[in-house]
This record gives sequence, C-alpha cells and structure tokens, in this order.
Amino acid sequence: MNIRSWDMLDYGKVTDTIYKRSVKKVIEKNVPGAGDNRIGGRDILYFAADSDKAMLMAFATLTGNQLAAAGAVHLAVNRLAAAGAYALAVNIQLIVSAELPEKSIKALMGSVSESCGKLHITSVQADVAAVPGLTETVITATAIGEAGGLFEPEKAEADQDIIMAGYAGDYGAAKLAFVGQAELERHFNPVFLSPVMEADYTGDTISAVSAVKAAAAAGVRSMYACGEGGVYTAVWELAENAGLGARIQLKEVPLRQETVEICDYFNISPYQLMSAGAVLLTATHGQKVLAELAAAGIPAVIIGHLTDDNDRVVLNDEEVRFLEPFRYESLNQAKSES
Repeated sequence: MNIRSWDMLDYGKVTDTIYKRSVKKVIEKNVPGAGDNRIGGRDILYFAADSDKAMLMAFATLTGNQLAAAGAVHLAVNRLAAAGAYALAVNIQLIVSAELPEKSIKALMGSVSESCGKLHITSVQADVAAVPGLTETVITATAIGEAGGLFEPEKAEADQDIIMAGYAGDYGAAKLAFVGQAELERHFNPVFLSPVMEADYTGDTISAVSAVKAAAAAGVRSMYACGEGGVYTAVWELAENAGLGARIQLKEVPLRQETVEICDYFNISPYQLMSAGAVLLTATHGQKVLAELAAAGIPAVIIGHLTDDNDRVVLNDEEVRFLEPFRYESLNQAKSES
C-alpha cells in the first residue's frame, strides 16, 4: 500500500511513558487531587457532581471519515460501559480542513447521529472547527454517564481468568479494507471481503455494550474496553490498573478469518490493531461466566489469567513475548515502514 493511502489511517496516542511524564504528572502538580481517579485509566475521568452522585466521562479520538466518526462514538461509550456507566450524553468535536466540502461534514455527522441513535443516546452536542490545510479530520467523542449506573467496578485480582468478549483487530482490519479496497479485491475474492465491507459499523459490529451488560449480569465487576494498540495494549493496561501481571495464550485470542487474511496481506499484527467492540473481563470462575455469555449470544473465550507479579507476557508454544506500555498501533508501524 502506498503512503498516500496510509495518510487516511489513525496516528494513535502518545506513548504511555510520555503521557505519564508530560501530561499526567503536570496536571497532578498543578491540580491537587487530580490523580485521585477511582476508576483508573487515561481515558476515564471520575468526578463528583454532588454529594449523592458521581459521574464518569470517557474519551476517544480518531482520525478519518465516517468509519472513524462511528468508531470514536462507540469507543468512548464502550469505555464508559466497561467502567460501569450507561452513556447518557455524547459530545462530539470535529476538527476539519477549511477546504472540506459541507457534504463531507454532513456525512460525518450522519455517522455520529446514527451511532448515537442505535445506542439509544438522546442527548448529543457537536462542535466543528475548521483549520486551513489540515490533511485529516480529527474526531473526539466524550461519553458521559452516572458512575455505577451499570455496575460498581471492583479491582481485578490475581489468579482471575482473563476473558475476551468479541474479536481482536476487527475495527482496524475494516479501516484497512476500506482504504485498500481496490488493492484487496485484486488479491481476494470480493465475496470473501463482503462480511467486512458490508458490516454495520454504526451498530453492534463495534459496540461492546451488550457484552458488558451480559458480563455484569453474570457478576463480572472488572472490565477493560479494547481500543488503540489492540488486545496487547488492553491486557497491559488492565494489568497495570490492577497492579498485577498477566499470562496470555496467543492461540486463544479470538480472530475472524477475514482479519487474519487482511493483516497477513499488509504484514500487520492483528494483536496490536484497533479492536473497538472487544472487551476484556476478569472473573474467578471464568467458565461460569462463559456459559452465561454464551446464553446471551456473546462470543467469548478465556485467553489467560492475572498473576501476583509484574510480568505481562504472551505465550505462543515455547515463545514468550513481554508486553509493553502503549507505543503505537500496527497501522502506524506499517505506515512508518511504507
């Protein structure tokens, strides 16, 4: 794929090290108590609205077109749900090129509004800023809900199973497929690609809300929504928030065949690819949770367990890979090597 095509793909976040050193630490230095986040994670803000109520805000920023607009909404709502809250409202900020046609702005907002409608969110606000010469649209979604409205989160514990509901890399593979559609259709039969090209990316395809609700009903109280950096980053951050280690069996991580083939074609790891729609759960009795998720029609598997050390590793037969804090997505690595 040429560099011009890669320009349409997400750049992703700054590294975890930069965030902690030059963002989080600076805020905590000047704002007393800002580091006291009961939920944890850099994409969630907990705050007390009054003496009886606390609120959560979850954030997601993506770049691109309608797929990215829907992705930002769902990723923010997924994060909020995994932290225990229903999304009551969503705020959208678009930063677009001053040269972007109005019809493109309308299409972006159509994707946002359709996603919010399918999530039954009735309070939506949007702001659009235009910047001359901008090459990519930047979409930031903020989802707001009442803490504990869905479940009261608890800290994950050592020896709990790590369950993955959903599939790794689906959203990132979809972006690759849409950007590289012509090239892929010269290599694959269009029928093979049709599940990716025809999926509803404003609805359940990238929503983790149903999985979170089913898991909460099964008694799960520790969850983490997958996003940038894929399942590898999600496992690392889940363990980091709990102050624990993790052992993951690579062969157990669920992948759709279309995702595998698309990633193989572009020489990209699906395990480090945006996985909006997937969520990690921890439970003491993982098999019991799997049975209840299956009864609710939620695909899920046990991919590993948490440990009482600080090692976060992926096991693939005799090979051991140590996970690292978020550095980049597979898309960005491939882009830099194009």
